[in-house]
Amino acid sequence: MVNIIRMQFQQFQFKYSFQKQTKEISSKDFSVFENDHLKIEFLLEDLNGDKRYKVLLTPKQKITLIDFYIETNLDYSESKGIFCNGFQSWTETKIFNKDDKLKAQRRGVKVIGEAYGDGMLYDYKNKKGIVHSWTYTYIKRPKRKILFLGSLNDANGYTIFEHHGIANKLLIKKDCKGLLVEDEMVLTDVFVADTFEWLCFQNYFEAQQLKLINAKPAIGWTSWYYYYTNISEKIIEENLNAFVQNKVPIEIFQIDDGWQKAVGDWLHFDKKFPNGLTALVEKVHAQNVKAGLWLAPLACEKDSFIVREHPDWILKNEKGGFLKIGFNPLWSYWFYALDVYNEEVRAYLKKVFHTILQEWNFDLVKLDFLYGTALVARNGKSRGQVMKDAMQFLRECAGDKMILGCGVPLSPANGTTEYCRIGPDIHLSWDFSILKWIRARERPSVLNAIHNTISRRHLSGKWFWNDPDVFILRNNKNVLSFEEKYSLLLANLLFGHLLFTSDNIAEYDEEQLFWYKSIFPLMPVQDVQVSFQDDFYKINFRIKDKYFLALLNVSDSSKMYRLPNNLFYDNVKEDLVKGDKMIEIPKHSAKCYLTVGYTPFGIAGSKGHFFSGTEIENIFVSGNKVELEWADGVLNEVKVYIKVPTDYEVVSINNSGNFKRIEKPEYSIIEVEKHKL
Repeated sequence: MVNIIRMQFQQFQFKYSFQKQTKEISSKDFSVFENDHLKIEFLLEDLNGDKRYKVLLTPKQKITLIDFYIETNLDYSESKGIFCNGFQSWTETKIFNKDDKLKAQRRGVKVIGEAYGDGMLYDYKNKKGIVHSWTYTYIKRPKRKILFLGSLNDANGYTIFEHHGIANKLLIKKDCKGLLVEDEMVLTDVFVADTFEWLCFQNYFEAQQLKLINAKPAIGWTSWYYYYTNISEKIIEENLNAFVQNKVPIEIFQIDDGWQKAVGDWLHFDKKFPNGLTALVEKVHAQNVKAGLWLAPLACEKDSFIVREHPDWILKNEKGGFLKIGFNPLWSYWFYALDVYNEEVRAYLKKVFHTILQEWNFDLVKLDFLYGTALVARNGKSRGQVMKDAMQFLRECAGDKMILGCGVPLSPANGTTEYCRIGPDIHLSWDFSILKWIRARERPSVLNAIHNTISRRHLSGKWFWNDPDVFILRNNKNVLSFEEKYSLLLANLLFGHLLFTSDNIAEYDEEQLFWYKSIFPLMPVQDVQVSFQDDFYKINFRIKDKYFLALLNVSDSSKMYRLPNNLFYDNVKEDLVKGDKMIEIPKHSAKCYLTVGYTPFGIAGSKGHFFSGTEIENIFVSGNKVELEWADGVLNEVKVYIKVPTDYEVVSINNSGNFKRIEKPEYSIIEVEKHKL
């Protein structure tokens, strides 16, 4: 038996076809296996204490792969949770318990949404204690350690980790169906580590030899969640003007679905854009803002010219009909995938990208529904290979312009996109109850968006910059409470790096505009520690020299939490809170506390930025005078609270007497009047 970091390898199973005959292999020998058709070698490398486990396949004859997996024994008794990465951008991603169960979509409605996720690629067991993860996974262990497993080679087929938490078994699977093998290849390549969470990910990314991302975190706007497909030239101009009038310095302004004549008809405008898009792009650029445009380049709807004139461009199902990859009542209902290997498709898409990026001069394209082209293995390639080929082709089409990937498996998006959606579309309520009943793991949902944003946080800045989708502050056209909107905004600010809203900010009231401006500038979050249990997140983090505690309750009932023995500032209530006591966190709500501490002198809170106290770079004390050094890029007027000893007299702050003193039993608070930076 082979032992690799807590795993005892039991057997492997391999299925392939040779001259139209299916062959099956099962063996407990993890050294070398050989028959008339192939040789399989199992190689173990040491990576400074971590491990790299390779399966080397050498064909003696031309073979086509069907299935491969390794079965291991693994003790889950110490498990504090199992992280499972979803199939694509929108798929539910979070930490599960070892006895949880992942269910396939309900049979009667599978046809509507199965193609969005992995229902066509993975056989759901629908049994308690069985969950699965794509590309990477980890098991939380005591003392903040994890057992981590991550694929280093998904380009030839997706890697799936199937956890059997009750049975104490782990399967390492390769989605290699349809892969034609003529030469030696690395079939499976898995990185394994058993240490602190941050170190596991650091070493995993180092083993991948990642390239630097040619982009930076950004704040912007998209039209989708306010207008959906009901956009027009006038609406786009009005929203752009709202940012100009409110002097909000966004970096990306993105026009979403609805500008085109039909999905697939990317060179023809909807009648609501009589002047095309070039003039709009010029107006965006005039504000020193980058222009973005949505399209689904590998999809087409039923009413598109492609269906009418080029049916040969469309992927076919086993019966020879069009392969349905989704259903959208905002389009002509069913939509289909283009075959990325069709040369006419490639020529058409090259023309589309050249027109959008060079002639219309857009800076970014949001590419949606990308998964569809890779649902079928073909041309001697696995589904993972097809997806990687598609992403590389789109990268070539975009050239040096930016790509925001969406509806795409994340591993192929690594190295081919600057930004990538890592969660589902948000919904205008906490969850989408009907799709939840269907068991659609890709459903629009604020709840799942928060889970995904937090759970996939490690990828941002490594594979791409994470796009958590939008946050919403408006009151109209949604039923989200303030608490739910605050929770979503908190998660996005902590772990997202493409921060879009979809509100018409011209309609904001004073409070909504304040909260929106409070996200400027983006503040890099460091030293993050996340714990999760029973749908409750505790997050410790640092911004500059300020330390924060965030509590996020995504459950449907209130939670009680004992605050540490410290002094905190609540940025919503504008109040100091003493610790060492139980506090209530209502359902779907969050708290974000600045740690003030019990030092005799320091910032006790502020009201200008979402993260209180970050508006102040330094505080200087000279005798009875206090000098505050303000941070750059803050948009709101700032109210500041300074904690001072009870016997300390302040005569001026920044050479002004505009402050008042508030006496407390153990200290005094100096409240500085709002200051316009």
